[in-house]
Amino acid sequence: MRKLLTLVVLALTATALYLWFEPAELTDPLKTDQELLPDYVAQNVTRRLYNAEGYLADTVSAERLEHFAQLGFTQFEQPVYTLYNAQQQPNWRASSRYAVWFPQDKIILEQQVQIVSQQQNELIQRIETEQLEMLFPSNALINNHPVRIQGQGFYILGNGINADLKSKTFQLLQHDKTVYQHEN
Repeated sequence: MRKLLTLVVLALTATALYLWFEPAELTDPLKTDQELLPDYVAQNVTRRLYNAEGYLADTVSAERLEHFAQLGFTQFEQPVYTLYNAQQQPNWRASSRYAVWFPQDKIILEQQVQIVSQQQNELIQRIETEQLEMLFPSNALINNHPVRIQGQGFYILGNGINADLKSKTFQLLQHDKTVYQHEN
């Protein structure tokens, strides 16, 4: 009987020790959930970036910003990016409902994306799509989605675009149609 009692006590002690150290392993999923929570959240933010000569290069504003350090990106709601030209004038304004900024200076704009020229005499006045990648500091635009390009007196519909906002070159990957509008 004593052997049975000793065996039961040892089994209970082993079970108690197992249960004592088991909760530490159960917190690992909680750590994974912590990665999905932002490190910080900011409302109504504006960031200004200056070039080497001290002139404004671009500005970013958003209604909401969430930074995820462990995942390596920053998420924006209602972002507006303004790019400035060599004469320090606003050149292009990019906006969307959402955006994700990656450390490699790549921004993915999503939902209701608009790139609008801030210069009155530009051939291309507006680019509209649902998703677009912007690469900095080259100011390149890339996507493989339906796109609408609007200019003075015309618009172009197609799929996919490769563009360089600095050199003002635009390549439509697949052209669907071009419509010229006559103004009286």
